[in-house]
Amino acid sequence: MIQANDLSKSFDQHEVLKNISLKIPAHQVVAVIGPSGSGKSTFLRCLNGLEMITGGTISVNDHLLQATDNKKLRQKTIHAIRQDTGMVFQQFNLYPHKTVIENVMEALIVVKKQSKEQARVIASQLIMRVGLQEKEEVYPSKLSGGQQQRVAIARALAMEPKIMLFDEPTSALDPELVGEVLKVMKELADEGMTMVIVTHEMKFAQDVADRILFMADGQIVEDSEPRKFFEQPSTERAQRFLAKVNEF
Repeated sequence: MIQANDLSKSFDQHEVLKNISLKIPAHQVVAVIGPSGSGKSTFLRCLNGLEMITGGTISVNDHLLQATDNKKLRQKTIHAIRQDTGMVFQQFNLYPHKTVIENVMEALIVVKKQSKEQARVIASQLIMRVGLQEKEEVYPSKLSGGQQQRVAIARALAMEPKIMLFDEPTSALDPELVGEVLKVMKELADEGMTMVIVTHEMKFAQDVADRILFMADGQIVEDSEPRKFFEQPSTERAQRFLAKVNEF
């Protein structure tokens, strides 16, 4: 589903990602972890064209994006990638003047050109899927952070993505609200959704992910199955990271 070859990304003279190569097959759940500033979010944003790569290639569901592409070809490829990819951010980015169901309906009407009646039926099903059926007509300001993030997940699912990308989806939440969002994500994983998740939730990564990518200094330092990574990390850098995490 996802393949990167010698992927690199620089901001001016600062190289954020350094020659990353990997393959992620369909239905795999990959957790990307590592210290702040290691390039995790930039890597995720490169996968759907929010950041343009400066070297190498990315293929997402057979849509090939190359650093050497001209602007017109690049935009065409990014559009195709986004048709197959949903993304959930740290911040919820909901429309404050629209109700929960209107937020989920928006892309169905604007992008998929569905009627309001069709969009409402699908949106209602997705809102039920994330456990918010009683909040359909509520505005975002009346929701908790966890509820808003679940609406954001429902909105991403409205496009029927083949791949879901999550950029630290619980980092802006109060601790007691984290579980309700992770529960929805676990259900998606159990249903076979291909997922790439940048997260600080180590237990979630250990329990739900099929694979751990540990990043540091713009590189993938370890690529391992969860049990092996958390019990026997093979690099000194990963050992130091986990020792710090386990202090708390």
